[in-house]
Amino acid sequence: MAKLLHAAPGEGLAYRTYIRTVERRNNITLTTLEHMAQALGLSIADFLAGQADIETWAHRLDANSILARLGQIINNQRKQRDLFCYQMAELLGVSEATFTKLQRGTGNVSVDTIAAVANVLGRNPATFLFCNDDCKPARMYSG
Repeated sequence: MAKLLHAAPGEGLAYRTYIRTVERRNNITLTTLEHMAQALGLSIADFLAGQADIETWAHRLDANSILARLGQIINNQRKQRDLFCYQMAELLGVSEATFTKLQRGTGNVSVDTIAAVANVLGRNPATFLFCNDDCKPARMYSG
């Protein structure tokens, strides 16, 4: 635990965040996940994909590159479905402001939001960010 919390002010995981996460009372964000992964010597992909078999390159992704991939996937899906932004936001079950952040690959998105997006798109939440651009949607993920 000390390694998770030990960092320069403003760069580490706050004790309150750590406790709320351990107690499962916290909606974990990519930033929190990145801090935890770095402290434990793991990749974000290790946390998100668990035991799933993913490509080696996925282990080099940081929070910003994962956000960018998520934005690219959302934009591609919106165009393929010929939807306006507000329609895609409704489909994903997020506000237009949140959709704009997702689409641009900005903000501090939660892991729950990533999972919800994956489910709506019919993808496995654990692995859809770590497959090549040509990967096909999986059958609807049921948890």
